[in-house]
Order: sequence, then C-alpha cells, then structure tokens
Amino acid sequence: MTGASDHAQREASDRVWGSGRLLRRYGGRTLRPAERALFESHAGALSGQVLELGCGGGRLTAHLIDVAAAVHGVDIAASMVEHCRRAYPRATFSCGDLRDLSGFDSAGWDAVVAGFAVIDVLSDDERGVFLDQVHRILRPGGLFIFSTHNLACAPLLRGPLRSISASTPISFASQVLRIPRSLRNRRRLLPWQMIAEDHAILNDAAHDFSLLHYYITRDGQERQLAGHGFALAECLRLDGQPVAPGESAAGWHELHYAATRSSRAEATG
Repeated sequence: MTGASDHAQREASDRVWGSGRLLRRYGGRTLRPAERALFESHAGALSGQVLELGCGGGRLTAHLIDVAAAVHGVDIAASMVEHCRRAYPRATFSCGDLRDLSGFDSAGWDAVVAGFAVIDVLSDDERGVFLDQVHRILRPGGLFIFSTHNLACAPLLRGPLRSISASTPISFASQVLRIPRSLRNRRRLLPWQMIAEDHAILNDAAHDFSLLHYYITRDGQERQLAGHGFALAECLRLDGQPVAPGESAAGWHELHYAATRSSRAEATG
C-alpha cells in the first residue's frame, strides 16, 4: 500500500509541476515574512554559492542574487527555467528533479534553498534520500532553508465544498466553477492519503486538490533533520514569529526552517 501511495503522490506531483502552466502564479517577487526574516538572519551563509531547488518563476531568486556570490536554480518545468534565464541573467538555471541531486558536487554549496514547501511532493522514503543528498552537497556548516506543511493543522483541512472562501464575487465564482475539477481530484487522490506516527501524506486544497502533500510537526521535523545530519537553527511561522520546541503552531499551515549541516556524529550524539 505504501508503494502505491508513493506512486500516486509522485504521479500527481509530476502532472502539476511538470506542466509548466503555473508560471504566472509563481513569477512574482514578493517575499513572505518568514522568508524575509530567514534571509536577513542568515545573510552571511547566503553570501556564497547558493543552490535554489524548485525555483519556479524566480520569486526567491530575485532576492538571492542580490546577496549571493552565485545562484543556480533548478526546476522540473522547462518553461519555468527558460523564464528565469531571461529574467535573471545573473544566475544560472537547469531542469532537474528534487529526487536526483547526483549531478551536484559533494560539499559544493554554501547554502541550499527550497521554498514554498516544494519538498512536500516527496514521499517519506524520498524525503530521507533527499535530505541525505542535501547533506552531501552542502559544505560543512552549510545552510539549508526550506518550508513544509505543519501536521498540527491536519484537522483543519476541508474538502472542496467546505473550502470555498472568497472575499470578492469574482473569486467566489471562480472557486464555484472549479468545484467539479476539485471533486474529481479529491476522489482520485483521497484513497492514497497516509497517516503515520510522525508524519502524514494528505490531499489538501492546493491547485484544486490535485496534489498529495507531506505534513510533519515542528518537533518531528527537528528529529528528522537530526537523523540526516542537520542541526535545526530556527523554525518560524509564516508571519516570521519563532516556533519553540513543543509548540504546535496550530493554525499555521506552513512552517519555515533553517538548519545547518553537521557531522553525523554530532547529529546523532
């Protein structure tokens, strides 16, 4: 069952993100408060060689190129990569998949950035492999900045009909028109949800319920990082406020993390 669930998650992810149809949605340049706070507090670590995974339309790239010596962005969608090449000539870009970082040299990067919960398209097994790969390509003490869905918010998730929330008549009408598609996606993916002791794979409202996302608690994420050779530096809510150990941050669907590459002995000892 787990293998079939993993396959369904990957198939859904590749269908959405490989299409390249979301450039307009991910082509802005506005930093969210947590991103701004992490970029400011870790400006030193971001001043060297930075690898951005899931660069999309270059929303984070636009800010990283102002502080980094060099930025390389990777995205699965060729249209996103071509857009970024035109928009941000000071950086370099390539097509690639989060699941395979073998083309990047060991200890070749000062920082790795993965925004907008992009790593949550990975299954639990894939996530472990991914963290090991990030550990490999980072220099000792290197920085990993990323965000992920907060498992404490799982009880707040709703189906398509109960998720409609619009501030304008146009937005409301748009959501109503998309209900049939959302219901089809929900029926297709709901059987592949998976809830484990320390994480869950859930179908949420993102892109009309067309994805399965990984959810984990703040403390679960810290333990997971430690198990793969990272020391948690800080965890922030979307508004930039810190989340302390033991806090659930209930109501905040996405948490932002900064972690540093430590040795395996330090991580487990």
